[in-house]
Amino acid sequence: MDRKPIAAGSFYPSDPEDLRDYIRDLFTSKRGPGELPDPDGFKKNVGLIVPHAGYVYSGTTAAYAYLAASEFGKPDLVVIMGPNHTGYGKQLSVWPMGSWKTPLGSVSVDESVANSLVDTFHSCALDYEAHIFEHSIEVQIPFLQFTLGTGFKILPICMMDQRKDVARELGNALRKVLSGKRFWIVASTDLNHYEDHEMTLYKDKLIIKAVESNNIAEIYDAIDKENVTMCGFGCVTTLLSTEIGTPEILKHSTSGEISEDFDQEVGYMAACVC
Repeated sequence: MDRKPIAAGSFYPSDPEDLRDYIRDLFTSKRGPGELPDPDGFKKNVGLIVPHAGYVYSGTTAAYAYLAASEFGKPDLVVIMGPNHTGYGKQLSVWPMGSWKTPLGSVSVDESVANSLVDTFHSCALDYEAHIFEHSIEVQIPFLQFTLGTGFKILPICMMDQRKDVARELGNALRKVLSGKRFWIVASTDLNHYEDHEMTLYKDKLIIKAVESNNIAEIYDAIDKENVTMCGFGCVTTLLSTEIGTPEILKHSTSGEISEDFDQEVGYMAACVC
């Protein structure tokens, strides 16, 4: 089964040339990292933490992560984990087979790794339903296509269950099934949602500090005690649990910087785990 784009024309441009030009501008603009990705060979496996809002709001921040990851070369497989915003589907939903389509073309799903993950960690399930209307994974794929071109596969994982122990176990399972492979792991998340500028900066800083120190418990403490409304905390926890490397924070921004609405902001972070 092929997955058709649902965010094209809203989160990002639907015309292929417009989309390619738009992503190029996200990299080269003053708000972006200022240069284009150019992966060469393959050096090591890395992880990325990237936002998933509309490109106009979070695209330049995401570009920082993709540029940093590209410096370690081109992987054969990209695991993309996103939170489940819709409530549809399984608790830990792995897209089984076929391809994901965007205006820039199709990317094949690694069916073998999908089956291995479900066999290794039985809380995961092969499932289409969780992904059909979910944007958090889809919006990463045009960035990957722009950055890597062709010749890579993806493993989409949609997380409704983001409890700490579950995310840790998923990270351990990924470490097993990815052993010996050349891969990236993308954790798709926005930070705190819809509070004023001062509170957004305060709550986002708690998460940034926890991620930077590789402290999973601190992430969950901030969410529980300070009511941080980070949507993909389990995705980040899973990434950190793979022990792929050391987190480096690359960029933080807010939606208010674009919309000028500083009363209802969303926070965004880019990081590379390498």
